[in-house]
Amino acid sequence: MKNNNAYSYKWYSFGCKDATYLGVKKQYGKLKFSEKFLLSFHMLICNMCKRFNKQVLLIDNLLKQLENNSKLELSKEKKDAINQEVTKNLR
Repeated sequence: MKNNNAYSYKWYSFGCKDATYLGVKKQYGKLKFSEKFLLSFHMLICNMCKRFNKQVLLIDNLLKQLENNSKLELSKEKKDAINQEVTKNLR
C-alpha cells in the first residue's frame, strides 16, 4: 500500500490508519488533491475517524491556548494533590 519513498494510496486499500494519518497531516501541512479526495470519501463512511479527527483538532486547539496563556500556573498544593492522585492510581 505504501512505498518506501512516499505515501501512495489506492482507493480500495485506504483504511482508518491512512485516514487518521492524513487527518493529522492536514492540520500541519497541505494535502495533495488525491489525498483530500480519499480523506473526504473515508470521512463520509467512517464515523470513528471523523470523531478522531475532531478530537485531535480539539486537543491541538487547547494546547495552543495553553501556550498563549503563559500565566496559567498551578499552586504547589494543587500540584502535590495531582501528584498524589497519579501515584495512587499507578499502584
